[in-house]
Amino acid sequence: MWVELFLCLLLAHLMADFALQTSKSCKSKREKKWRSGWHYVHAAMVFVLSWLASFHLDFWWCALVIAVMHFAIDIWKSYREENVKWFVVDQVLHIAILGVVAWQWLRFNEWIVPLGVGTKYIALLVAIVVCWKPANIFIKLMLKHYSVNVPDAHTDTGFNAGALIGNLERWLILAFVIMQRYEALGLLIAAKSIIRFGDKETAKTEYVLAGTLMSIFIAVLAGLMVMLF
Repeated sequence: MWVELFLCLLLAHLMADFALQTSKSCKSKREKKWRSGWHYVHAAMVFVLSWLASFHLDFWWCALVIAVMHFAIDIWKSYREENVKWFVVDQVLHIAILGVVAWQWLRFNEWIVPLGVGTKYIALLVAIVVCWKPANIFIKLMLKHYSVNVPDAHTDTGFNAGALIGNLERWLILAFVIMQRYEALGLLIAAKSIIRFGDKETAKTEYVLAGTLMSIFIAVLAGLMVMLF
């Protein structure tokens, strides 16, 4: 039952840390550090979602531990540079705490999967969310880390267009991997390559290629993880 509880808590974490956070709140937390009210709002959100994800009234104190630790890690991270290294460290710490809390809870309490939902369906929900906003942020930070900059001609369009295309691409790849339709996965990659074939701008081509390969890697990995269940 540890895996199921952990996945439920992980889903709550992903929703609180990514889906329900805005650029405005993240910017405020980075600039104002512990003085930002968004740190406290976010911690409250983590507490509520973690408690709800447990489907157990007595889990409130564990949800409180998760929220307090999440708050402490976020305060610590706000003093670090915004790059892929600290992003990964931040998420590893959060996820490790979820695993420890789930293990401790199950040592003294019984827990069953809510509503009889199969483990694979919870894992699928986690994979769908991972392929959404977390993947976009990770790819953006990786491109920045390796100095693969957005071409000047596309700066005005922002990151939203690429994020939308990336989301749809990863969700399609996730579906193909789960259904084991690898030929469809190959066609999708080939189709995107054909679209970019006539592009003579090196910077733009490198940006799209790097982002696409990372996007495929994340989606395939997420699909394989779901298939383990």
